[in-house]
Formats: sequence, structure tokens, C-alpha cells
Amino acid sequence: MAEAIGVASGIVALATFAFQSSVSLYKTVESFRSHPKRVRDLLIELDALSAVLAHLVELVQSNPDVNLSLLNLPLLRCGDICKGFQQELMKYAARSTSNHTSFRDWAKLMYKGENIDDVRNSLASYKATINIALTDTNLRLSAAAVGNMEEYQNLIQEAKEDLGARLESIDSKLEDLARKDEDQSGSDSAELRSLRDERLSTENCLQICAQLSSHIDQIQLMSKKAGASRGPSGSDNSPESVTNEGLQECKNSLAATAAKLEQHMREVMDRLLSKSKAGSSRDDVQDLSRLRDEWEAARQCLDICSRADSNLKENVSIIENYGTGDALQFMVSANGKVLHGKNQGLGWRSRQVGGYMSDESIQQLSRDLSVIYTSPQKPGVSTPQGASVPGEETTAEFKKRYGRGFTLSPTRMPNTPAPPRSSSN
Repeated sequence: MAEAIGVASGIVALATFAFQSSVSLYKTVESFRSHPKRVRDLLIELDALSAVLAHLVELVQSNPDVNLSLLNLPLLRCGDICKGFQQELMKYAARSTSNHTSFRDWAKLMYKGENIDDVRNSLASYKATINIALTDTNLRLSAAAVGNMEEYQNLIQEAKEDLGARLESIDSKLEDLARKDEDQSGSDSAELRSLRDERLSTENCLQICAQLSSHIDQIQLMSKKAGASRGPSGSDNSPESVTNEGLQECKNSLAATAAKLEQHMREVMDRLLSKSKAGSSRDDVQDLSRLRDEWEAARQCLDICSRADSNLKENVSIIENYGTGDALQFMVSANGKVLHGKNQGLGWRSRQVGGYMSDESIQQLSRDLSVIYTSPQKPGVSTPQGASVPGEETTAEFKKRYGRGFTLSPTRMPNTPAPPRSSSN
């Protein structure tokens, strides 16, 4: 428990730092009178980021056992960007001849080689990742805490695509710096060239692993939609199941390979950074160090998104039932998966079943309902006295399994004329 509290306090400290930095940057930007569209977009992004960070602090404080240590570096980078961009803005405004309240040189403002739109996109990636981590944690704590699952799925996919683009941008900048170092290093140029080639090769291998893993996900999803048949005695020995198991083993192996490649990439970049310090300018070394941290943070963000995606696919059953007329709907979980969905039926005798049951209970309930409603009676039609009622032989068994129950009064369908009343002369 002490370890959990320590982890939680670390996350709270980093989240608080990022939150305060984002709020401070928001107030600084808002204090200027001139707000072109790109600045208004930044303000909107900062406001949304602050709200997500506030939720994160609240979640970790109320659930100290939750482990969100993967967010350590993303939170640190997020806070650093907000703080650094604010400092750069104030320096630039101080050098500007314009009045502080009417600063208009937004288009010229740069931070670490990036303009306002680049900074906003970086913060948007961190915000999306933190939001995904929050939603994934809430889903593990309680399925009821997650609203629209389709929006959540779209958020994960969009974040993964944006992070992929972010990694490509970082990789391109790293390549430019490494090539520059190679040209300036003289006798060390051969070793730097070797390190640069090794970094590029490792990045290509990581991309191959990611593409193959994504392709396996698509195959598994198609197989699940098609449905796998069950073998005898409840065992799952169908060809689809065997194939899925093999695909999952391949996916696990790819994940292990990617983890080794990422570790190797870190080591190569550390060697590249160490070697570049000898013949490069101080600014180039700082840029290379910063890009290395951004690469690491983007990789962790992508890992968070991938884990949330896997958790959603493996541990959550999303069911949307809609029936009309004489409909019988089941929304049940027999394998412990979290249920998220709804039963919606329109008809005078829609029956709906929901919850967590064993396979045996589901099968028995299905048989019972089938027997009871084999010969359905129309509403408003009574059974003659002494006549047998369909399903009457199951009454004792039903009462034993589900209780006494009660008889519903006949109801008149809409737009159906009432039966004529008898009159006496």
C-alpha cells in the first residue's frame, strides 16, 4: 500500500505541475488583447487540457491504488511545453515594440523551432492520451463511468494516428540533427553515420511490428464478428479459435520484439547524444536531448493508447439490441467481460434479459422462455375456464427457479375499439 501511495503522489505532483502550467499559460495568452484564430484555437485547447488534468488529479487522489505511472513522462513534457512556451512568449513580448496588451507578433513567435500550431498539436496529443488513460481507468473501475463507447473508440484511433504523425516529425528532426553532427564531427563522422543508420533501421523495424500487429487486430476482429463454433463438451477447439490463439501468440511475440527494439533505440539515441556533445554546438545538443525526450514521451503515449485499445477489445462486450414486435433480447455476459450497451424493444410483448450469468443459466432461461411463449395469446383475449394454458406444465418449475410471479391484466392495444357493453332493457 505504501508503494501505491508513493506512485499516486508522484502522479499527483506531475499532474498538478502540468495543470498549473497550462492554466498559467492560458492566463498569459488571454491577457493580450489581440487573439487571431490560431491563438483562439490554442486557448480552446489549453482550456480542455486543464479540465482533463483536473480530472486526473481528482481520480488519483480518490483512488490511490490506481497505477498510472506510464503518464509520468507525458505529464512532465506537457508541463514543460506549457511553461517553456509561456516564458518564450513573455521574452518575445518584452523585446517587441508593441504594447503588452496589444501584442500582435503571434505569427513570428517560435518555441524550440515550432510555431503556435505545432505547440497546440503537441498539447492536443498529450491531452488525448491523458483522456484515454482516464477513460480506460474508469472503465476498469466501473463500466457505468464510460459514456459513448463509439466516441471512445474513435478517440483512441485518432490519437494513435496523431501520435504516429508526431513520431514521424520527431524522427525527421532527429535525422536532420544527426546528419548535421556527422558533417561537423570530422574523425567521428563514420561512427555517427553508423549510429544514425542504426537508429533509422530500428525505427523501420518498429514500424513493421506496429503494422503487422494492426493487421492481426483486423483479422481477429473479423473472426470474432463471424463467430466461432463451440466444440463438444463446451471446449473451444474450432478452427477459428485455434487460429485466433495462434494469432494472439504472434501478437504477443511482436509486442515483446517491439519492447526490445524500443530499448535498443533508447541506447542508440543515448550513444548518439553522447557522441554529438563533442563536436556540436550547445544548442544542437540541447535540441537533440529534447527530441529524445519527446520521442520517449510519444512512444509512451502510443503505448497507453494501445493498452486501452486492447483492454476495450478483450474485456468489454459492446451490445446494441433493437427489436420490434414479439422480440426476445439477451444482453448477458457469461465470460466475465464488462457489459456496455442497451436493450431497446418496441412491441406489446418485448422480453429483455440482461446481466451476468453462467452458460447453463442462459441456456435454461432461453428454454423456459421458449416454452412459455410457444403459443402466444393476443392481448384482450381471455382463456376459457378449464382450458389448458400453454406452458402450464412449467409453472411449478418456473416458480421453483424464479419465484411466484404474478399475472398481468390484459391490456387494450392502441386504436383498438373497446368490447361492446351489454345492456339490459
